[in-house]
Amino acid sequence: MEKEADALKIARKIGYPVIVKAAGGGGGRGMRVAPQRPSLIKGFHTARSEAERAFANSSVYIEKYIEEPPAH
Repeated sequence: MEKEADALKIARKIGYPVIVKAAGGGGGRGMRVAPQRPSLIKGFHTARSEAERAFANSSVYIEKYIEEPPAH
């Protein structure tokens, strides 16, 4: 995905929080958790930039972010 508007549309559809992930990456690079719209906008651009530098591929995708409950 390359457009901010597409990221926002997907997040509205699946609900927050979401995670932006580098399509060509791994190891945690190019990943940003977004609990709400403003953080998605910032995280989308940051993840794309980081993915481009690390993997020479700025494509990202969006997934629903599921938080694990804290360990006791």
